[in-house]
Amino acid sequence: MRRNRYYSYIFIAIITIVAAGVLSFAAKFLRPIQELNEAVEKKKNIMLAMDIIGPDEKLSREEIINKFDETIKPVAVNYQGEIMTLSERQTVADIDPESEAQKPLEKQLLPLYLQQREGETLAYCIPVFGKGLWSTIYGYLALKQDLNTIKGITFYKHGETPGLGAEVATQWFTENFAGKQIFNKDGELVSVEIIKGQVTESTPQAYRKVDGISGATKTCDGVNDFLLKDLEKYKNYIMKNRTTKD
Repeated sequence: MRRNRYYSYIFIAIITIVAAGVLSFAAKFLRPIQELNEAVEKKKNIMLAMDIIGPDEKLSREEIINKFDETIKPVAVNYQGEIMTLSERQTVADIDPESEAQKPLEKQLLPLYLQQREGETLAYCIPVFGKGLWSTIYGYLALKQDLNTIKGITFYKHGETPGLGAEVATQWFTENFAGKQIFNKDGELVSVEIIKGQVTESTPQAYRKVDGISGATKTCDGVNDFLLKDLEKYKNYIMKNRTTKD
């Protein structure tokens, strides 16, 4: 009886070791594929925010990569608004905004994506992220050439409540941002503001207000907070480049 129990323990131990080995190998083997898919998803969302591709447009992974490379110039800027030269081993894609956010602002590298055609910059896109109600919400915000008017926005990753806060990722919600302005009439960077209910002609500062999501006040408040926070990081770059256009 004891011998049978002993063999059972050995069998369980062997199965556990083999299963752990298989899982470890699978994770290591699949990781490069997962990283590539994540990189492609980010490129897709940058182009969605910039209205380079449409939400219903079906593109292969290779087509997304090629279109991104043809139309987008990634750069890194610092808090002073200066374009930084990266080391030979580093690219803008290597910059993790979340990790950078843990550093003092003056030491952060800030990714910036420029839509260019024949040397002219047509739009600008920045990563945005922050706490909603239950999760961190990740997205991209694109500005038109005037660096004031929103061209588009996407929220591509979150863990908010389905049917409530999760509506931030839906087309009906993100479309409300297009055409809104991040500066007020006094020239102050104030970002946009998601309000309760719908924006009407009588809404004060309607040019920078966005229709809210019913039942998702905390999620909307979180989006309001982190959009302003992330735009503030790029404020010096925005102000320097707006000056040449005014």
